[in-house]
Parts: sequence; structure tokens; C-alpha cells
Amino acid sequence: MQCQHFGECGGCKTQNIPYEEQLNNKQKFIEELFFPHQVERIIPSPQIWEYRNKMEYTFSQDKAGKRFLGLFAKRGKVLTLQECLLTDPWYIKTKNAVYEWWEEEDLPAFHPRKAEGLLINLILRTSPSGGKMVNLLVSGNPAYALTRKQLDNFVAKVQSDQVSVFLTLKHAKEGSVTTYSEMHLAGQSYLTYSLAGLSYHLSPTSFFQPNNYTFPILCETALKMAQLTGKERVIDLFCGLGTLGLYFARHVEEVVGVEINKAAVADARDNAERSEIHNILFFAEDVSTFIRDYEELFDLAIVDPPRAGLEKKGVEALLQLKPKKILYISCNPKTQSEDLKALLPFYNVQKIQPLDQFPHTEHVENLLLLS
Repeated sequence: MQCQHFGECGGCKTQNIPYEEQLNNKQKFIEELFFPHQVERIIPSPQIWEYRNKMEYTFSQDKAGKRFLGLFAKRGKVLTLQECLLTDPWYIKTKNAVYEWWEEEDLPAFHPRKAEGLLINLILRTSPSGGKMVNLLVSGNPAYALTRKQLDNFVAKVQSDQVSVFLTLKHAKEGSVTTYSEMHLAGQSYLTYSLAGLSYHLSPTSFFQPNNYTFPILCETALKMAQLTGKERVIDLFCGLGTLGLYFARHVEEVVGVEINKAAVADARDNAERSEIHNILFFAEDVSTFIRDYEELFDLAIVDPPRAGLEKKGVEALLQLKPKKILYISCNPKTQSEDLKALLPFYNVQKIQPLDQFPHTEHVENLLLLS
């Protein structure tokens, strides 16, 4: 099986390589990166096609006005996709419908360098329960504001059963912090994910693991690696909508979750209430600032930072916190290995467990336990 865009699209560069060989390559990558520490055998994804639950397509136009809606290809150009084997067919069908709407309304794509135009990204998400979400990201510049009729036409193009539709405005001004505002246009205001008796509500800006099939494996593996007794106090840093913290809460005494994204924290609190989990607290704060002002002791710190890693400020804050164990989950093992160098004088590596969340790409998830 091979996509018609393979070799041109930058989405998945290794789909021409047999999957077992892909796993071996990722295993070797992690072993070399974390040498001389022992690395467990990589856990494969149960599903290697149509596994992604989120795609972010970019609007672009050339000087002649030709429209492109898709992923970045080589040389930084946007490729209008006709198929994608990493997603359910609904994604391409919906993208094509939005492209038709774009042509009918004749709206300008946003130009990043000039800071002109309107349409930035089309963000699509799905959940295993069948829910779907469409989020149109546009410039917040009032000079390009959409009319009510244009929005109604957009909703008519994309909405069907179980589809939630949102408009997100990006407010960016030089010298100011970029902010976002959401408009709920149609359908439910969230997606629902279920795992081991837990029900997660997901709003448009909340982060969620991108592979529906490896998410339960990630949670189970993390829990097993932590070797809990049931009496631990756990802090979940960069907790998002509380996925791991809520999963761990039923196995420990107390969990504290910290996340800077206020919408994600609102989701996390709602998820805890609906799942009837009462031994978890969530704080909408910067992780480094929270740790600096927090003096209680924790048996385990779970960290799942962005691709940039903990960086110097985050490592310093974590060392100040002094948890007995650290479970560091990363989608970017390179920055994870750099952070490890700063943590090693104070902690020992107990286990390194790679997990393939991204078949047919060079990316790999990695779980690291320190004590």
C-alpha cells in the first residue's frame, strides 16, 4: 500500500519501508541516543494505517492566486492532498468540501510574512466513538472578517451527524502575546474519548495523543513502569486534559495536574467530575512558576512536555521539586535525551521504553523512568 503523494508530501516519509524494518530503525535510533543505557524492545502500533485522530491542513496561495489546502511538501510548498492513508477517508472528504467552499467564497489565504489574508488552518479531529470535529483557524484581523452567510455556508459544507464545528480567531499583533478566541458554530462542543471506564471530553485546543490505538498502550505501559504501591502522591506536569493523571488517580493516593492551557484544564476538571474521581486537583499555571511556589513533596512526577522538551527552566524546576521518581514521556527523544543529561547527576535511569505512535514516519514516542 502506498499513497499517491509519497515522495512529494512531507507527512510520512517511510511508508515504502516494511513496518518491521521501520521498528528496527526506530529501536536503533533510541539505543544510539540513550547509549549506554539499556533500551526495551519498541512496542509496535496495533494499527499502522488510518490511525491518526487529528490532522492540521494549511491554506496557501501562490502569486497567481492558485489555491492549495493540505500538508507541507518539499521546499516548503503546500500540497493539496487527494488521499492520505494515515487517516479515515472522512478527513480528505471534509478537506475537499472546505476547498469547494473556499473557491465559492473566494477568500484570501493568510500570508504569514505579510500578515495579510484570512484562512490559516483547517483542523480536523475524530474519536473512536464516532465523533468528529472541524475547526477553521482564521486571522482575527477585522478587515478580513467572515460574514454570517459565509459561516453558514461553511457549516453546511462540513456538518453531518456527530460533527462539531468551530471557528477560531488568531489575534496576533507585533509586540503582543498571541491570543485565540473560539466560536462554537454547530454540533456538540466537545469530542468524547473513553478508556478503562474513564470518559474524556476534548475541546478544540486541548492536546490529545494522536494515535487512537496506542493511547491505551501508552497509559498501561506508563502505569506499569511506575511500580506503584497505592500510597503515592503524584504530580502530572504538562497534564493537558488530564489523560494520564486521571488514569493514575485510581491507583494512587493523590494527583496534582498542572497545565498552562486554561481550556485544557477546564476539560480536565470536567473529566474528573464526570468520571467521579475526587483525589485529583488541576491548576492552570505555567509549570515552572507552579513548582517554584509549591513546597509539598511528591513520590512521582509525570512529565509530558511539548517537542521542545523541559528546557533549562523546566529541568531546574523539576530538580527543585525533588520527586522520588520521574516518568518522562516524550514525542521528541532528542530533547528528552538532552534533558536527561541535566537530570543524571541526581537520578538514575531505571527503564527506557520506546513506543511507535507514528507508523510510516521518523517520529517515535519514548517513556523514561528515573529514580
